[in-house]
Amino acid sequence: MDLLWLELLGLALAPIVFLFTYIYLRDEYEREPLRYLLVAFLLGSFCAVPVIYLGDFLEEVTRLIPVKAEWVQLLLYAFIVVALAEEFMKYLVLRWYIYPHEEFDEPFDGIMYGTAVSLGFAAIENVLYVFSSEDGVGTGLLRMFSAVPAHAMFGILMGYFVGNAKFFVRNGNAFLERMKGLMVAIFFHGLYDFFLFLNERYLTLFAFVALIAGLFLSNQAMKVHISMSPHRESPSDETS
Repeated sequence: MDLLWLELLGLALAPIVFLFTYIYLRDEYEREPLRYLLVAFLLGSFCAVPVIYLGDFLEEVTRLIPVKAEWVQLLLYAFIVVALAEEFMKYLVLRWYIYPHEEFDEPFDGIMYGTAVSLGFAAIENVLYVFSSEDGVGTGLLRMFSAVPAHAMFGILMGYFVGNAKFFVRNGNAFLERMKGLMVAIFFHGLYDFFLFLNERYLTLFAFVALIAGLFLSNQAMKVHISMSPHRESPSDETS
């Protein structure tokens, strides 16, 4: 029993560690101190508690909307109750802990910290799903290639715009840029969950289309911010 417990825990956390390490190593010029990333990761984990209460509140709000079509109810649930609640709490961590931090000194840091926060939340969620499922191994393997990379993708996309807000725009435009990041994360999160909630074989495939599209955009976002790092050596520096 103890061995099975350890196997399930390892299965739940392995994709978290892999994705965190992969994105951490993508930062080519000045990697963030692991202690600050760990704090961001833990804060992302702690988000799971307020997300429950915020989600319950938003669910009560959506019930006031007079809709009868089941697909519309699922749409509201996916985008407002789930995506908005989770991504808003992650955004608060990015905005109030990371954004003013002195270690946030290049655009890619928004992506790195966004990933840490998002994977912190995903770690708690993944452990709960794996241990509460009748087929913990099957659930863990499925989420390894779906929900966990999806959470990483949400964090990367949000962090990309948060990085833009700090380094490339000024005044009120910074707020709008951060809101753009929040909205993009909510959009992809809601779209992904909506097609899964429909529970129709062929429509479920669109959840993975959204995931693949988001992962492609995430990869492009990382390339852009890596190329714009102020720590990147100029050609003259490299030859001197």
